[in-house]
Amino acid sequence: MAKRPTLAELASNLGISANTASRALTGRDGVSQRTRELVHAEARRIGYLARQAEIADERRSKRIALTIPSPMHAFSAELLAAIEAGARAADRALDVYVTDENAAREREISHHMRRSGVAGVIAIPVQHGDQPWGRLINSGVPVVMVSRELEGIECDYIGVDSEAGQYAATRHLLHQGCRSLVILDEDLDITTVAHRRHGFDRAIAETVDARGEVLSVPSRRFEAGRGSWRAEEAYRACGELLTTGRRPDAIAAGDDDFALGALRALSEAGMQVPGDVSVVGYGDHTYSAWTSPALTSVKLPSRVIGEVAVAQLLQRLAGDSSPTMHRKINPELVIRASTLRP
Repeated sequence: MAKRPTLAELASNLGISANTASRALTGRDGVSQRTRELVHAEARRIGYLARQAEIADERRSKRIALTIPSPMHAFSAELLAAIEAGARAADRALDVYVTDENAAREREISHHMRRSGVAGVIAIPVQHGDQPWGRLINSGVPVVMVSRELEGIECDYIGVDSEAGQYAATRHLLHQGCRSLVILDEDLDITTVAHRRHGFDRAIAETVDARGEVLSVPSRRFEAGRGSWRAEEAYRACGELLTTGRRPDAIAAGDDDFALGALRALSEAGMQVPGDVSVVGYGDHTYSAWTSPALTSVKLPSRVIGEVAVAQLLQRLAGDSSPTMHRKINPELVIRASTLRP
């Protein structure tokens, strides 16, 4: 096997230090133009530059990327932890990008990925504006979508069955005797929100004397660096509902943070949970078992989704050309005191 050229060899051939040779190659100050020219000429002669290009290509080919709307929400955090562990076990570097639900930012990220030569991508897509993922896939980069689907994009998908999760939560409330129900969710046009509302509506439609109402919370996902869900926005929306004199006997929140805001508004209005109104959350965050009363919530399979997504991407990178995977995992309803009426 031919000996691979090294920086030390390059410097020795020219009678200069390795530091000077490195500075000349990387364009840093403190090196004369004549020395730069000599270093580059010798690097080409012994094949050092070609070897460095090979190393860079090898490093790029081992990198995978993940895009998430926000790192501040529990689902994204747990997803990231699972994907990072899977990438590390496969000796892959992981680049993480945050879109802040901004379509322009997502396009910039996709363009950067194509230029930097990432091997594969796991993405939670923005779902509005121009979609850049088709161009990335057409360039030969395998993409696995998680949590949200995109129409017209042929790639692997793994996510939560959000409709089934909200349906189970709503059916539980109905079984507890609730008949006037409110779904408290954000006003963002994405499939996960739409699917939760479908699950809510389906459960209501199956019960003759039940009625449902949608209470929208302004989305804060477009604010860079802010949490995706805000308890205070749900607190305000729930408080405004109660001031109208309407008194639902159940609130199904689209996230545990929303449920937290609802619990505060209900308490300030003198309403007992679950005696007067039952509350169910979505996400089963770590604090949910410690609210007063403990919050019934839909537990999301975040880590499982991350593990399946990274395993599928690694299979694609290994040459798997089987038909695209489309898989939804049912979440689990964790029942606690906030919905257990006497």
